[in-house]
Amino acid sequence: MFSIFRRKKKEDPADYVFRSGYSPHGCFLFDDGTFGYIGDPEFDPEDILDEGEPYENLFLDGKEPIGNIYIDRWDTDGELYQGGCFLYYEGETLRDYCYRNGEPYPVRRIPEEVIEMFESGDFSQIKKWRKDVPELKFVSLSQIK
Repeated sequence: MFSIFRRKKKEDPADYVFRSGYSPHGCFLFDDGTFGYIGDPEFDPEDILDEGEPYENLFLDGKEPIGNIYIDRWDTDGELYQGGCFLYYEGETLRDYCYRNGEPYPVRRIPEEVIEMFESGDFSQIKKWRKDVPELKFVSLSQIK
């Protein structure tokens, strides 16, 4: 027997599956407690390949690269961890990408203003965002420059 009350399963950003023309860019809380931004710069395989190098050298386990992303994150002390820009592949999950590149997994989306706050160093509005992002209570304002 099944319940008539079906709960919608919470979306896990790490389960996002890459497909051509789409990427999971945006602001996230990560499983290591950092706050960050997944960016998707323009993808041009020619920028990655050395002169004369064949395109097939970019493939991973037979999968074609379809884009590249970077993950910039801030910890609760305001320290920036600038991520490298790595390829992602058709059918790969964001979790696979993070594991392969040593990045923490995104846990949930957060308001863009939170990341803007870290970028600017202006934490005057931090109390406003603690309702939406309770993890901000761990941010050490005394150590942030």
